Amino acid sequence: MKNEGKPQPKKGEIIPQSTEIAKVGPQVTSKDIDSYGKFRDIENKALKLQRLLKTWTAQQEAERKLRKTYATWLLVALSAQVVLINLAFFLLGLKVLNVEVWVANTFIIAVFTELASMTWFVVKYLFPKDSQGLLNLIEKL
Repeated sequence: MKNEGKPQPKKGEIIPQSTEIAKVGPQVTSKDIDSYGKFRDIENKALKLQRLLKTWTAQQEAERKLRKTYATWLLVALSAQVVLINLAFFLLGLKVLNVEVWVANTFIIAVFTELASMTWFVVKYLFPKDSQGLLNLIEKL
């Protein structure tokens, strides 16, 4: 060991400046402490931002997957409905189905209205434009 020949300071004794401890580095000032504090604040904000972005990305991917599933099933259902209404329309025209004219008109108009409204809901709610929430969170950091 290096300190074998040197006398060891006693408990509570002040270590003189001439020892090896004084040679470790320059004296730390309050400006250095403030700079270190600011550095840590910036580092903490960066970590929060990284966590926020990872979470947001994972959430967006999960929502995208869910939207894709919903959209696929809704489009399959709407397509089936279009096929059925066209089949009913042709069966009415070929006189295979016999119903009153007002019943046929109401049925066909109601189904096409439903198709149009379902398409509108799919576009409006499955594909939102809002990413303002993430920008507000980033701004608060």
